[in-house]
Amino acid sequence: MTGDRPLVTLVAPACDEAGNAAAFVDFVRRVRAAHPHLDFELVLVDDGSVDGTAEKVIEALDVGDVARIARLSRNFGSHAAITAGLALARGDCAVTVNADMQEPTASIGALLARWRAGADVVWGVRRTRAVPKGKGDLLSRAFSRLFHRFSEIPTYPAEGPAQVLVSRAVIDVVNTMPERNRNVFGIIAWVGFEQAKVEFDQVPRSAGRSKWTTSRKIRLMIDSFVEFAPVPFLMTAVAGLGLAGLGLLGGCAAALAGLGGWTYVLAAVFFVGGLQLAALGGFGEYLWRVGDDARRRPLYVMRGVRDWGTPGQVMSWEQSDEDARTAPARP
Repeated sequence: MTGDRPLVTLVAPACDEAGNAAAFVDFVRRVRAAHPHLDFELVLVDDGSVDGTAEKVIEALDVGDVARIARLSRNFGSHAAITAGLALARGDCAVTVNADMQEPTASIGALLARWRAGADVVWGVRRTRAVPKGKGDLLSRAFSRLFHRFSEIPTYPAEGPAQVLVSRAVIDVVNTMPERNRNVFGIIAWVGFEQAKVEFDQVPRSAGRSKWTTSRKIRLMIDSFVEFAPVPFLMTAVAGLGLAGLGLLGGCAAALAGLGGWTYVLAAVFFVGGLQLAALGGFGEYLWRVGDDARRRPLYVMRGVRDWGTPGQVMSWEQSDEDARTAPARP
């Protein structure tokens, strides 16, 4: 908090968004102008861009802007970038925004209003989506509904969150959580506190193409269920038991029909193979994640941070022992 005015951090992950840089900085200024009773800072995390996104954002900044521009050493994914942004946030609350500006300024106002009313977590969900109908959109909708239904965090929005506001208390908790294969929205939903939801109409991207590909969505879906739900193991177990049952029924049918030889062998293969699939397939997914966390590699590697409009030393992009930051590995 700066004086008596709350400080709001806008956390923006960005990958190859140079074409949107100037317009995005202008978007942040419009948000600031719409809420003169609040102070704002932008925390933009350049997630391994190759088009100079961070530099373009810095070029667009001017007197009156307050920003922290961070660069990761490579692309670690948007959820790792959001996590890095939360670690850098100095605000009394933080709001995730996208550099493609698909959330209107009014949605941020609605989020802030619910926060000022006492909510610690405010979800921004899309009433209408700007993305074209297709397998990606269908996959996103199906995942959100299934995750809401079968995970251990029923506060996760069934519509699928597009953005979220979190209070300082929630930021501090999330910053202590070390999972590498993460759905940061799932983590935020899991921590609890008072949660609310607002709806908005998504607008089309002004430039460029989304980096949120179908393969990334599938990876996030697997990580989310493994981290927060027993469903992947149960589905594998059910499939294995189904194959085992098929093998058992086949063996019984073969015996009743007086068949022999290869039919018994085939039934035994189905039965034993199904049980192995149930055990190995389910445990394998969970064991991989356990091993990934046990290696204690950092969630992201930060190459450097530059502050704009705030006191403090300006950092260079070159990595050094003093300037490079990493997400700490926790026991």
